[in-house]
Amino acid sequence: MTAALAILRDKKLFKSLAVIAIPIALQNLITYMTSMLDTVMLGQLGEVALSGSALANQFGSIFMGLTFGIASGANVMLSQYWGKGDVKSMHSVLAVMYRVTAVLSLGFVAAGRLFPAQILSLFSSDAEVIAAGAQYLKAVCFNYFFNGMANVMLMSLRSVGTVRISIAVYTTSMFTNGILNYALIFGKLGAPRLEMRGAAIATVIARMVEFAIAAVFVLRHEKKIHMTLHDLRHYDHSFLRDFAVTVTPVMLNELLWALGSSMLMVVMGRMGRDFVSANSIANVTSYFVQVFIIGIGNAVAVVVGNIIGAEEYQRARDMAKGMVVLSVGLGAVAGLLFMLVRPVVVGFYNIPDATKALAMDLMIVYSVMVFFQSINFVSLMGILRGGGDTRFVLLCDVVFLWGLSIPLGFVAGLVLKWPPPLVYLVLKTDEIVKVIAAVVRIWRGKWVRNVTRQEEG
Repeated sequence: MTAALAILRDKKLFKSLAVIAIPIALQNLITYMTSMLDTVMLGQLGEVALSGSALANQFGSIFMGLTFGIASGANVMLSQYWGKGDVKSMHSVLAVMYRVTAVLSLGFVAAGRLFPAQILSLFSSDAEVIAAGAQYLKAVCFNYFFNGMANVMLMSLRSVGTVRISIAVYTTSMFTNGILNYALIFGKLGAPRLEMRGAAIATVIARMVEFAIAAVFVLRHEKKIHMTLHDLRHYDHSFLRDFAVTVTPVMLNELLWALGSSMLMVVMGRMGRDFVSANSIANVTSYFVQVFIIGIGNAVAVVVGNIIGAEEYQRARDMAKGMVVLSVGLGAVAGLLFMLVRPVVVGFYNIPDATKALAMDLMIVYSVMVFFQSINFVSLMGILRGGGDTRFVLLCDVVFLWGLSIPLGFVAGLVLKWPPPLVYLVLKTDEIVKVIAAVVRIWRGKWVRNVTRQEEG
């Protein structure tokens, strides 16, 4: 424990974390502001539009969860190979990652275009909300390819500490999205009034801009990994197996987590559109108060991976314990901030007073859960995943979500008919249990996994 506390006084380590965490936090803040713009502008069209887009975005969240899993799993390998100084192997990992993402994204585009109403009917029985959401999903689904490819490109750069480009990409995207939202939703600046369809078109164009900037940077200007089209076409195919072994548990983890989150939305959707709208508002706010902690979690994953790649295993264990202690304090601050900003945030929305009251009550529960989520960001997504312990993270997420939160949530919401804030608390009980499991795992020190190819002899 003494070594762990000493880590908290290691200025060099915190400088390494800050170089990665601060730009990622700024990127997350920009992403939050983009989501906030979308929900506030769509909220001006009424509760049906807000609920419909929230349900449609749930399908997009499943896709984004998968791409996040692909990039996060690849980063476990990339950060360790970077710590080892093996750039050639990084090229092969990246080539596989881009191919997998492209195929997956095109599948989601096809599903969203061909079966929008059928997909949304899984989340809600409200015909009006489904119809509005289907109109939105049919148009917005085209963004999956561009968003998915841009995200894995930019996330993979975190493994070598190149993160500032993300700020430029997402800032440009935010302004593009905001201006086009204003023009196309409300019929301003000489554009037609397209309402929800306009919001979807604005999102697609903004994501195309993201992809274009990210692709040009990665292929023309990035100097550490220096990936080229030749490297993309000609790579070591034996890395397909390495990629599958390391990345599949992370992909499966994110898929099952995203599907689990969708099951939570099924409960909310069947309890009423006011619950869906209130949760959408609370969820965006939750992301805002945790932007820095998410940045810390991502930075910890990269630094832990670099340390393990350099075979400094005890230093990795000591750092992990120190980061857990830090996450407790950060979580407490995030929960308090959530409580303070909730009246301001709710006031932005043009929704019925009853829905505003529900959002305020729901956000009290959110403020408590933010504390546990913050610890999990650093412990599970940062330390354990960055350390290569991806199977434990998978088991931790899946078992507690599907074995505890989902069945209890269905009973509380659809059988016992408890009030929405209590139902939400039940739906998030897995976050509390995961904290205990993750901290025990970290303290035992058996989570360190070197996933790079070791020299023979």
